[in-house]
This record gives sequence, C-alpha cells and structure tokens, in this order.
Amino acid sequence: MASPEFEAFMKQMDDLSNQIKEQRARFEKEKAKVDATIAEKSKDIEEKRRKGEYGRAWQVLQQRIDMGKTCEDDVYAGIDKSPEAREVRGYLEASMVYVRDYVTDTDDEDNEAAKGRSELDAGMRKLHAFEAQAGRN
Repeated sequence: MASPEFEAFMKQMDDLSNQIKEQRARFEKEKAKVDATIAEKSKDIEEKRRKGEYGRAWQVLQQRIDMGKTCEDDVYAGIDKSPEAREVRGYLEASMVYVRDYVTDTDDEDNEAAKGRSELDAGMRKLHAFEAQAGRN
C-alpha cells in the first residue's frame, strides 16, 4: 500500500496533468476558430484582389496565383520578380513599420491588436508554467 504522501503527490500530478490537458484543449479550440476566420478572410481578400479593389498590381498577381504561375508566399519572399510583385513588396515594406508599432502599442486602451497579442503572450506563459511545473513534479 502506498504512503499517504505518495498518494497526495500522485493526486497533485494528476490534477496538474488534467489542467494542462484542459488548457491545451481550450487553446486548440481557439486555434480552430482563428484558422476558420483566417480561411474566410483569405477567400474574401482573394475575391477583392480579383475585382481590383487592392489595386492593379494585386489584381494581376491574383490572376497569376489562380493560374498557378506564382503564389502569395513567392510574392512576399521576393521569389516572384515581376513588376507587380515588386510594387506589392515595396508597399508592404513601407507599411510594416506602422504595423509593428501598432501591435506593440500596449499603452493605447483601444488597440485591439496589442490587447490580443498581450493576451496570447499571457496564455502561452501560463501554459509553459503548467508544463514546467508538471515536469518538476
């Protein structure tokens, strides 16, 4: 028969393990929601590109993407050397400074992007703490 201390220790380990599983399940559920939202937004963006709502460069690039002649990753990575891809990259480079500053501006109470990033960071720290605690015990 196991000692009461050992049984208490094993119960604590089971509790921690269950907490980690529950937290992972919550993260996976949230990730599935985010993935679905991203897929929906991507389809919307592609359609707007086809219609020219993002400018002629993106309209041409989306046509080439649809035909399998290039892909979005190649445009962003600089593999696609077309004039349209260069134009899009130039615009993106100019915009990235603004985006980086916006996402890190946690002092602005109305900044949803910074709040979301902070909440995600806090959740990841909590998950890592649970995992570390389970690993020590």
